[in-house]
Amino acid sequence: MADTQAVEAVELTVDELAQRAHLPVRTIREYQTLRLLPAPRRQGRIGVYGQAHLDRLAAIGRLQRRGYSLAAIKDLLDAGDAGGLAALLGVELGVAALDEMPLRLTMAQLNSRVPGLSAATLERARAVGLIQPDGAQHVLVRSPALVALVAHAVGAGLPADGVLDLIGALRTGLGELAEAVTGHVVDHVLEPLRSQGRADAFAPVLRRGRLLLLQGLASMFADQLGEALLARAETDPLRGSVLRAAIGEIRVGAVADAAGHIEHRSHA
Repeated sequence: MADTQAVEAVELTVDELAQRAHLPVRTIREYQTLRLLPAPRRQGRIGVYGQAHLDRLAAIGRLQRRGYSLAAIKDLLDAGDAGGLAALLGVELGVAALDEMPLRLTMAQLNSRVPGLSAATLERARAVGLIQPDGAQHVLVRSPALVALVAHAVGAGLPADGVLDLIGALRTGLGELAEAVTGHVVDHVLEPLRSQGRADAFAPVLRRGRLLLLQGLASMFADQLGEALLARAETDPLRGSVLRAAIGEIRVGAVADAAGHIEHRSHA
């Protein structure tokens, strides 16, 4: 109880928050502008920050050190605010957060996450690789994030089948990409090490390289998806304005340098 009271009692000005977080005040202001950091509680003209702001700044710092862009950090933190980041990713944030831990659920637990799944929809989810049977009463979910995506779509009133078709197309495309990457890994990573008599170095290189590759792929795919949506907006007069407005709303138009200083970038 004493610890809880101590946390609740944290009240800081922006200067004190900056000192505790080892950040410039300007960076904190920028985070608020970019909606990465909640607004402070007001006491007259003074903004009062608490432990939640310190925790949020610590999380932003950890994610930046791992190479996440500000846009990706905002998406992750928004997802955490909506339903728990650990639940979304299947694991607590750690060195391999991009590679989720498979989740074992009973059918009742799956239905509580995605209500109203029919037998046909469940079979489609199995066919696209979203779930697979694990004994008589359980299923394995390879990607809790994709289950959250289906749940989000259903909650928004969209049919689950459409999102499952998207996941199926994603799996097919990624299978082709994986085959191409495997050829490069074998020919340009494993073979040079083997020819040097250093085949035992392959596993450590692959272990670290796999995580960096996953992270880089996420960033590149996010950029290419945005570019493709904008290109579609230019050729789709019926839905183009909606596409452009949505992309403008979710985009974080800024970059940060190694010291944490933020520069706004225009995407005109």
